[in-house]
Amino acid sequence: MTQPARTGPCEWTLNTAYCKGWDTIDEAARMAATDLAKEVLWSLSGRRYGLCSSTVRPCRRGTYDAWLRREPWLTLPYGSLAVTWCGCVGYGSCECVPAAAELSLPGPVNDVTRVVVDGEVVPAEAYVVQDRRWLVRVDGESWPWTQDLTLGDDEPGTWAVTYRRGVLVPPGGRIAAGQYACEVAKALTNDSSCRLPRRVQSVVRQGVQASFVDPSQLLRDGMTGLPEVDQWLRVVNPYRLPRDSVVWSPDLDRGRRRTS
Repeated sequence: MTQPARTGPCEWTLNTAYCKGWDTIDEAARMAATDLAKEVLWSLSGRRYGLCSSTVRPCRRGTYDAWLRREPWLTLPYGSLAVTWCGCVGYGSCECVPAAAELSLPGPVNDVTRVVVDGEVVPAEAYVVQDRRWLVRVDGESWPWTQDLTLGDDEPGTWAVTYRRGVLVPPGGRIAAGQYACEVAKALTNDSSCRLPRRVQSVVRQGVQASFVDPSQLLRDGMTGLPEVDQWLRVVNPYRLPRDSVVWSPDLDRGRRRTS
């Protein structure tokens, strides 16, 4: 298996309940605004929110020692080489399972929706997800070591795992995306009530001068110019990181947690 490409937010539901007149805006403008809002907020929030459905067909080459197994698996965003003892970091940190009973998936794994082995669907109670990465069988059976990749994934001699990968968008993110899409749709339809900042630095009218923030500067700062949207961005990505950080330490000693 290879690391699935992640170039967009995938599943990101918008909450447009607070956008007055949203349903009256042209459908094409709404769709375009929705796509733009999801992509912009996904990028500005660190490219970690949104669930992507993925189907992988594992094929592990060679055999692994029962005690020391190397799992050179890339995790979001770029990952690192993880060397684990029975899939556990450190000695005695957790109960080890047979090598063939667990599988490392590109994560983070939100939930597994379907596993098919030899054309038969494996019952959901036969496996669990640990640490948002490991698919572990708990029914006493093992995962196949190899498969015939020239056949369809629903035929004998093959197997496949379908799961949702990523982090669920929090309620605040859905509201922020809805507000941003609302203003983008107004801009696309030349609605004068649009609150998105324009490239006007200052305006003098009847002796009163008003200054505006340059939108290009806002983008460099990782902001949109909408207070309610920018407040959410400051909370979830205060250091304006372009993507999630990954930290790995050989001294890390902790057991696994069931996450799905």
